[in-house]
Amino acid sequence: MNTSLEIDLGFFPLAFFLFACTPVIEINGKKHERSWGKCKFELDAARYDVKIYFPYIFMSECGANTVTINLETGDQKKISYYMWPWMFSKGSISVK
Repeated sequence: MNTSLEIDLGFFPLAFFLFACTPVIEINGKKHERSWGKCKFELDAARYDVKIYFPYIFMSECGANTVTINLETGDQKKISYYMWPWMFSKGSISVK
């Protein structure tokens, strides 16, 4: 069975300047640069710490937020990350 994690990376529509920023997804400390939108990771059943952020001007981890998930064999979980237009806040993150 496939065990996967789908992540949807979005931002407030009027913050279009974020198209110039590349989000970073850290899964248990391993960095993955992805574009805004949906991406999928095939993972083993285990516990994962997922941190999402993006570099912005002088901030290396703008909008950083973290969630811990447990994946069982065959799970197909989804994480949604949404960044609001105020750059000094955490991005909203939720697990479905």
